[in-house]
Amino acid sequence: MLMRIVHSVLAGSILLGASPLLASPALPSYTFHMDVTMRMHTFPWLRIGMEGDGEYRPGELYQVRFTKTPWFLPQKSRATDLSMLDPAMWTKHYRYEATGKRDGDTIYTLHALNDPTLQSATVGVDAGGCVRDADANYTDGSHIHMSVTPASVDGFMLPVSLVADITEPHAAFSADADFKNYVMGAAPTVSTTP
Repeated sequence: MLMRIVHSVLAGSILLGASPLLASPALPSYTFHMDVTMRMHTFPWLRIGMEGDGEYRPGELYQVRFTKTPWFLPQKSRATDLSMLDPAMWTKHYRYEATGKRDGDTIYTLHALNDPTLQSATVGVDAGGCVRDADANYTDGSHIHMSVTPASVDGFMLPVSLVADITEPHAAFSADADFKNYVMGAAPTVSTTP
């Protein structure tokens, strides 16, 4: 269950491109490093640190492969797909619709085509095409709220941090993720198999 939370938090963390519906054609492939700290707000109040290396290939792949995780997380769950908010991948994974404006952001509702556990997601995209917040609701009653801080990296607005609050029927967590060490135009380094 914890790895599903990690996957869900990180999947909502990034949106690329100048338009919320079209990826920027100038955005190259890149790699990055991610540090994540999760805190459990219920017994046993665990603090979990993880590290991973990620890769982005426009319209093809957006994932992070965790290289440092606690011993109790399943080994097969080390790769996390981050394509949820890559607009070039929306048509492959979601039905989506602009539903309004909030604080200057355009609000989109996403419904997964192939993930029956995701009930719905609501994403706020700013005028520059960056996700500023996202809410995901799951069929088991879990809810995840994310706030993303983007910054200019080699001329592209990319996330530098993410803060998430996760509530499940019997547990509560928070997560902080830092995105760093971006390398634009990097050769593929991460396996495409999650």
